[in-house]
Amino acid sequence: MNVISGRRSASDPASMRITETYAREQYAKFNALCFGGSLPDIPIVITKARSYLGKVTFKRTYRFFRKTEYSDFKMRLSAYYDLPEEELQDILIHEMIHFCILSRNIKDTSAHGREFRHMMKTINSVYERHISISYKIK
Repeated sequence: MNVISGRRSASDPASMRITETYAREQYAKFNALCFGGSLPDIPIVITKARSYLGKVTFKRTYRFFRKTEYSDFKMRLSAYYDLPEEELQDILIHEMIHFCILSRNIKDTSAHGREFRHMMKTINSVYERHISISYKIK
């Protein structure tokens, strides 16, 4: 762990708060590792939200007789909680899966539908990650 990139918690040295620099470094790392470098850059916004750990926001445009189009993507990650580095990475990858599905206009059955779960299970098994649908904040 590059201590300059993520802020370690004073109360628990195993935990840290995410920073924009750390998030960008990890995004590039996991984009290359898990997605073959195929994901485009996305603005990453660090927030102090208590209600979520991460989310991908976007603009949705409905076209007459055409597919829905998605644009203006942003990845929002909360720095409110101290979390172990591995959990922060798993949250980032979770959001990257959402971004992959949306940016490629892949049809899924729901926000965490078949396509999402297939990608999640594949990444978990190939790269020994622990990505899940939801995270409990302790």
